[in-house]
Amino acid sequence: MKITVRILMAYLLLVSLFTGLLVAAFLIPHEAIEAHVRQSVQEVIDDGETWDDVEIGMLRPWKLGRFSDCLMLGIAYCADSHHPLQSAMSDKFMMCDGSPVQGARLMSMPDSCSRLQPVIYSRYWHGNQVVLRPLLAVTTVKQIYRINIVLLSLLWLMLLVVMWRRVDHASALIIMLSLAAVMIPSVPMCLNYVPTFYIAMTGSLIILTWRPSTSQWSNTVLTFGVIGAVTSYLDLLTTPLITMAIPLIVYMLRHKPRRAWRTVILLSSAWLVGYASLWATKWLLAAFITGHATLQDAMGAMTQRTVGHGEQDYMRWCLKWTLTALLATSGITALATALVGKSRQSVDRNSWMLLVASSCFAWVLVLLEHTWHHLHFTWRTFVILFIGIALFLYHTGKRSRPQH
Repeated sequence: MKITVRILMAYLLLVSLFTGLLVAAFLIPHEAIEAHVRQSVQEVIDDGETWDDVEIGMLRPWKLGRFSDCLMLGIAYCADSHHPLQSAMSDKFMMCDGSPVQGARLMSMPDSCSRLQPVIYSRYWHGNQVVLRPLLAVTTVKQIYRINIVLLSLLWLMLLVVMWRRVDHASALIIMLSLAAVMIPSVPMCLNYVPTFYIAMTGSLIILTWRPSTSQWSNTVLTFGVIGAVTSYLDLLTTPLITMAIPLIVYMLRHKPRRAWRTVILLSSAWLVGYASLWATKWLLAAFITGHATLQDAMGAMTQRTVGHGEQDYMRWCLKWTLTALLATSGITALATALVGKSRQSVDRNSWMLLVASSCFAWVLVLLEHTWHHLHFTWRTFVILFIGIALFLYHTGKRSRPQH
C-alpha cells in the first residue's frame, strides 16, 4: 500500500511539474525569440548537407532531423504568451505543402503566406520547449548544437569515469564506446535526437552516485518510473528505449540482484508504466483544455505506427526483415556462446543481458511501421542489442577468479 501511495504522489507531482514548466516556457513573449527563430530556421535548413548525403546501403545513418527541428522551432514560434496554457497543450506549428521545413521558412518571414496551414500537435508533451524557448531568447539553434556537443561530451566522460570506478572496466568501455559510436556526429546536431541520450546518461549517473535512488526496492521502482515519465515528456518517439535499457544495465551491473530476470522485467515494467501513463495524461489534458480531438489523433497515430493504414505489402516487408534480423542475431549469438561460454552456470547467470538486448526486437515488433519508416534515426535503438550481446559474451567467456 505504501508504494502505491508513493507512486500516486509521484504521478501527481510529475503532471503538475510538467504542466507548470511548459506554461512558464510559453509565457516568454514572442518578440523575445522571434529574431533568433528566423535565424535558426535558416541555420537548420543550411546545416548538415555533408552528413545527410552519406549512405550505407539503404540507410543514411547520420542524416540530421531537419523535419523535426523545424517542427520544434515552429511550435516555439507559434506560441501565444497571452494564452500559455492553451499553447502548452495545443502545440501549434505551421505547415506548407505538407512540410514543417517550408512552413518554418515561410512563417518566419515578415510577410505571411496564404499556403501556411496551422497544425495542432497535441499528442506529445513537447517538454523540449522548456529548454528551447528560453535558449532561443538569447541565442540561435547553431549555438544550441554547440552547447549539446560540450554538455554531452562532459556527461559521457563523467559517466565513463564513474562506471570505471564502480563497474568493471570492460563493461564500462563496451557501454560508453557503443553510445559514443551512435551519437557521433549527428545526435548533438539535432534538437530531436538528443533528449534520450541526455536522459539515459543522466539516469545512469543518478543510479550510480545518488544512493537514495536505489537504497530501497520502492525507490528503485520509482526511479525507473520517473525516467520513463521524463522520456515521454522530452522525446518525440525517436529512441526512447535507450533511456530504459542503459540505466537498467548499469543498475544490474552495479547491484547484481539475485533474481536477475525478475528484476529486469519489473524495472522495465516500471519504466513502461511511467512512460505510458504520463504520455496518456497529456492526451487527456490536451483534449480537456483545448477541445481538440487529441485522443482520436493519438489512437490514429498509434494504429499507423504499429500496423499501418492499408500498407499490407510494406508491413509484410517490414515484418520479414525484422524476423530475419532476429533469427540471424539469435543464431550468431548462440554460436558465439557455444564458442566462448565457460560454463552453463555463467550462461544462466548472465542471461539477463540477453533479455535486455531482446527488448530491442520487442520494441521494433510493436512499433514496426514507425521503426522502418524512420530508420534514419530509429537505427540507434539497436545499440541496446549490441551492448546486451557484447556484455553477455564478455561476461560468459570471462574466466572466474579462483577463490582463496
